[in-house]
Amino acid sequence: MGRIRKCLSVFVQVWILGSSFVCLASTNPSLWGQKAAFLGHSCYWQLSQTCNVPSLQELSVCVDLWRQIVTSWTAFVYKKPGELDIELGLAGKGGNLKAWLFGTEWTVAYDLPLQQWHTVCLTWSNRSRELQLIVNGTVGLRAHVHDSAPSNLAPNGTLTLGVSHSVIGGIMDIETGTNFIGEMTMFRMWRQELSPQQLVDLKCVSGNVVTWSRNDWEYPGCPPVTDNKLKCEWSKYQINMKLSITQKVSGEQNGNESKAIVQKWLESILPPSVLVNSVFLSSISQTYHSDCILCETNNIEAKETSNISYKEERFRCWVYVTVSPQAAVDETQQRLWTLLSLTYKHSDLTVLQTDPASLDILPVAIIPEIEQNSTGSDFEDTFFRVYMNVTINGSVENPAQTLQHWLQQTLGGNHRMTVLNFELTTLPKYGCTFHVQAQAPVNVSETEWLISELLSQGFFNGSIAIIVSKDQINILHIEPGHCPEDTTQSVYGLYKWPSVPAQETYVMRCQKGQETGTRLCKLDASTDGVIWDTPDMSRCEKVMTDVDDLEGITVTPNNSAEVVDMIEDLLRNETDLSSSQLNTVLQKLSEVTNVGIMTTQLADSIISVVSNVFNSTSSLSQATNQILSITEQVGNRMDFSGFCHSTTVPELALQIINLEPEKFQGLTFGVSSFQTGLAPEIFLNQTFEESSAIGSVASVSLPTILESFFPPNTVNMSRVQFHFYGTESLFEDPNSSLTLNSYVVSASVTNATVNDLKDPVVLTLRHLQPKEDHSEVQCVYWDFQKNSGLGGWDSNGCHLKHTNATHTTCHCFHLTHFGVLLDISKTPINPKDDMILTVITYVGCGVSSVFLGITLLTYLAFGKLRRDYPSKILLNLSGALLGLNMCFLANSWLAGFNSYGLCITVAAVLHYFLLATFCWMGLEAVNMYLAFIKVFNVYVPSYILKFCILGWGLPLLIVSIVLAADKDCYGGSPSVTPMDESASFCWVQNDTAFFVTVVGFVVLILVCNICVFIMVLVQIRGLQLSKAVGRSGGALHDLRVVASLTFLLGLTWILAFFAWGPVRVPLLYIFSALNSLQGFFIFVFHCLMKENVRKQWRIHLCCGKFKLAGYSGWSRSATAGGRDMSGKLVLTPSESTSERKISDSSETAEDKTMDKGQRDSDGGRLDVF
Repeated sequence: MGRIRKCLSVFVQVWILGSSFVCLASTNPSLWGQKAAFLGHSCYWQLSQTCNVPSLQELSVCVDLWRQIVTSWTAFVYKKPGELDIELGLAGKGGNLKAWLFGTEWTVAYDLPLQQWHTVCLTWSNRSRELQLIVNGTVGLRAHVHDSAPSNLAPNGTLTLGVSHSVIGGIMDIETGTNFIGEMTMFRMWRQELSPQQLVDLKCVSGNVVTWSRNDWEYPGCPPVTDNKLKCEWSKYQINMKLSITQKVSGEQNGNESKAIVQKWLESILPPSVLVNSVFLSSISQTYHSDCILCETNNIEAKETSNISYKEERFRCWVYVTVSPQAAVDETQQRLWTLLSLTYKHSDLTVLQTDPASLDILPVAIIPEIEQNSTGSDFEDTFFRVYMNVTINGSVENPAQTLQHWLQQTLGGNHRMTVLNFELTTLPKYGCTFHVQAQAPVNVSETEWLISELLSQGFFNGSIAIIVSKDQINILHIEPGHCPEDTTQSVYGLYKWPSVPAQETYVMRCQKGQETGTRLCKLDASTDGVIWDTPDMSRCEKVMTDVDDLEGITVTPNNSAEVVDMIEDLLRNETDLSSSQLNTVLQKLSEVTNVGIMTTQLADSIISVVSNVFNSTSSLSQATNQILSITEQVGNRMDFSGFCHSTTVPELALQIINLEPEKFQGLTFGVSSFQTGLAPEIFLNQTFEESSAIGSVASVSLPTILESFFPPNTVNMSRVQFHFYGTESLFEDPNSSLTLNSYVVSASVTNATVNDLKDPVVLTLRHLQPKEDHSEVQCVYWDFQKNSGLGGWDSNGCHLKHTNATHTTCHCFHLTHFGVLLDISKTPINPKDDMILTVITYVGCGVSSVFLGITLLTYLAFGKLRRDYPSKILLNLSGALLGLNMCFLANSWLAGFNSYGLCITVAAVLHYFLLATFCWMGLEAVNMYLAFIKVFNVYVPSYILKFCILGWGLPLLIVSIVLAADKDCYGGSPSVTPMDESASFCWVQNDTAFFVTVVGFVVLILVCNICVFIMVLVQIRGLQLSKAVGRSGGALHDLRVVASLTFLLGLTWILAFFAWGPVRVPLLYIFSALNSLQGFFIFVFHCLMKENVRKQWRIHLCCGKFKLAGYSGWSRSATAGGRDMSGKLVLTPSESTSERKISDSSETAEDKTMDKGQRDSDGGRLDVF
């Protein structure tokens, strides 16, 4: 052991001596506290060839300037390789500042005073497409970059300070005439867009693309000048360096031991004012020595130690430190550089040495706090970018999949490498690129050699061959860095993710439940950097389970996308949002559209959530304006590159177009097809079209005159947006009797109000229901101010151009949300049909009135006919129906007096008799049910009196309530008949009163009557089947029974509810004929065809041979018809055993069924009507 130590001691002493000379030859590369003095035409600085500017989608550049004299000047110019246009630059001329980006020049009036230091910065981001020029923390220029301009700064360009330049044939040519005369310092470039305040706060922080360091600059003939006045104090530093650790091989050395040596070294050399925050190591290479060349060869001890192995391992090292109190950056850098450059003897067997040329000390904004929760090793995996050209011989269906499979098999396994982000770039010779992740510890150079060797071996089998030449493989070692600290919020809770290395998955315990969530720090395929992947919290229990939980969420620009995701997640389980929940959802969406960074991804997510809202609530009509404002704001603030962006989701579509005003020739947006529940198919034409495509669902065409309404801004492009809404329930106007008969489309110009166009906007909308001939349609737009701010339809500024059965074309002279309304409930039919129907109605009502009068006289004149309950109910029904017919016939004549009070009275009386008629039809059904279906022990005292109170009192109560609530519910309206266009008709005018007291009442009675009708028919059929002997003429008898019941119960009124669509006119003819003649049919079935009535006529009205002397059988039938001695309705079990005749009124003069009724066991017969 002593011999080993002696040999190593000699080796270390020589190494330290050699390293001292190296340190003397090397200098601190920092330029902090130094400036470039540009005093002549030949003085300029240029970016070093070892410093390459990457492709940047956002950037910030700052430089400090001190002007000596008034002249045109150039601060810096960055040019794309092989291009003459300035990709990025800053200059001044005549009291103006000039900025360049992507070959476009912007000028702003801002003169930098002479002989003063000024900090001038340029910032740009592809997200906002906005260039800013900031002078001394104040924004002097904010300009929108044309969407046709590139989305990223060109990489690997040339950069000069103090002069402009061009590259011709690979040789840089300096352009004279606009040289900067003065001093310049602190040129820095960041890969982020920084705000003016951030730039002020980071005045002492180094850039992360280009730094103020000798490593990044070349200055032929113009060296930097030290200026002790250029002081900037800072406390946080990142130290980058390469170091080597040489020691005797004594078993396997792990990363933790190496890191412990480095930490011990730092503790021993750094003063107490410098605190080491974190240390990171990455192995670069290992070298083994088998002899001690420093020992004397004739020395026995040296010979004995000549076979001893020494290992030299080289690392790349990152150290983050904090200096307290903070001090000047240049002084701190020099002090640290001097301390770190010295060789460190850890022990007799271990020596640590830094490479001074690699030593770089940078002031940074933040110091990462790394938590290694996924691995116990302090070594990090190493990453490579591989470019490769491959030849494949043989038939391969999926080249990309085949190559990926081969790469993973070749590099994986024992080699412990993983292939990531594979991309096939060129065909037919397959060019590809991918990342390789090598598990730590890794020797970078050896791993590069290993990857090249493995890939160049290719692959061969019987069917295919993969051939790769070594000269077609390019391997780059990359340093993706660490994902920064991040905070996410979702329905699973609020989580703070620490900074972690690339391709490491961080595990976080769920806030609720015993499981864990994970998040991957992903290596980005396009930038070779790292980005956070979406957290996987699927195993966690939800912290937020209800929409109401959203109220506690504060929307910020950073969490906007997460809030939208939360809303979408919560809506999955909601089928009917309450009004308060709907308001909460829309309020949060509105906040997101106002403060969020409106990327296309966020915009699409918002539109998708709005689509989900359509199917999650029945209260849409209360939030129409809010929903329309949200979708409009999304279109106004969406940031995208290119000409247009489209979003289609179920029942909603949005299309945004960025236009150059001088090239505007009109636009036509349309929906070619749409089905409820599916996303619409849309189209766009860059011309104005008078007519839409055949079969389109909707289209809107904008005229060229619209150009005059574009915002007067020569920099910004004008934006037009179109919307399509496939949900009719969103546009309900409670104060309109019209019905929306089309889907809704809208058009708007961002930051402009379009009214009073000289040429109209042409809209063509397909009808939801086919329009009948002479149906009334109306072109309308949605007025946000109507109905106390809830919105409603208005027709001002729109008129009908053309309409047919399927489509309507409108001309409108403003831009907003458009639709077509149809008066479905009150649309007039063909005048010819209307005339015929009117004649049928009036003639039928007249005929019915005559025969109803005969029916009433018959039953009133002959007391024996009205002794049973059915006859008394029939008498009341006939009276109500006669009153209805007479009031209807006199209505138009009385309305012609133009008396307000008289018209209200007539309408109320007509309403009363209509309700009374249906009341008595309903009571007919009740009596039939009690007498024929429920036949056991039914006792109803004061039977007919109660019926009369209900039959005449309930309609009176309803009409009285309507009059008391609002007498104007009744009044006159234009006549429903074309016979006299000036005539009026007195009727219920209020839609609510009409649908509640007329439609609702009639539907209720008809439903009950239908039920009784079915039960009676079933009972009849059962009685017929129970008879051993059938009757002749049974089918004709059954038909008469059905017809009699149909008219008695008013079932013909059902036809009114089916008079829609193509069968409307035929059903109206049938309805008018049957219902206007209802009184006539009651006379036929209940007088003319009823034997008892005919006998009474013959007894009292006939003479001669037609006169009937007397009829003794009446009393027997009548007394058995439902009355006992006390006048109560009582049905006994014995009566139920006999056959109850449903209609002896349907019997003929022959006594076929009459005899049958008299042959029943006890002679009883219940005549129910």
